[in-house]
Amino acid sequence: MMVVTNFTRKLVNLLTNPIKFFVDVQNEGWLPSFLFFLQVTLVISIATSFVNYLGIESTDFSSSYQAQILAYNFLKNLFSYGIYVYLFEMVLIFAFSIPFIVFLAFFLHLIYRLIGGQGTILNAWKAACYGAGPCLLGGFLPYISLFAGFYSFAIQFYLGPMTLYKAKENRAILVFVVFITLTFIEMFVLGTTVGF
Repeated sequence: MMVVTNFTRKLVNLLTNPIKFFVDVQNEGWLPSFLFFLQVTLVISIATSFVNYLGIESTDFSSSYQAQILAYNFLKNLFSYGIYVYLFEMVLIFAFSIPFIVFLAFFLHLIYRLIGGQGTILNAWKAACYGAGPCLLGGFLPYISLFAGFYSFAIQFYLGPMTLYKAKENRAILVFVVFITLTFIEMFVLGTTVGF
C-alpha cells in the first residue's frame, strides 16, 4: 500500500509542479525513478492490451510509447489466437520500453552536456524515467495520447533536464523547440509521431 501511495504522491507532484518535483528528486539514486517508470509502464501495458482487445489499434495517434506500437505491430496478426497473445503483448511492451528509456537517457545526457548543462547521466535518467508519468493521462487512447505524449515530451526534453542539469533556460527552450519542430515535420511528412 505504501508503494502505491508513494507512486501516487510522486505522480501528482510531477504533474502539478514538475520543476519543484525535479528539484526535490535531485539527490535520489537511479532506482526510485526506474521503479516509477516500471509502474507507469505496467499500467500502460495493461491498458494498451485491453484497448487493443476492444479493437483499438496502437498507432502513432493512440500511443504515447513507441513500445506500444512495436508490440502491437509485432503481434497484430496473432491476436485472433486468443487472450494469451494480449498477455504476451504486455510483456513485449515492457521488453521494448527498457531499451528505449536507456537510449533516451544517453541521448538527453549528450544533448544537455552539449548545451552547457552540468551533471551526470543520472540527471538524464531521472528526466527520462519520471517524464514517462504523463503517459498515464490517456497515453493508450486515440488522440488523447497525443496530449499525454506532448506533456511527457515537455518534461523529458525541457523541464526535467533544464532543472537537473541547471541548464540556461534559453538553451533548454531551444532544444525543446528544435525537437518539437522535428516532430511536427515528421508528422506532416511521414504521417507519424515520435512517441517515447
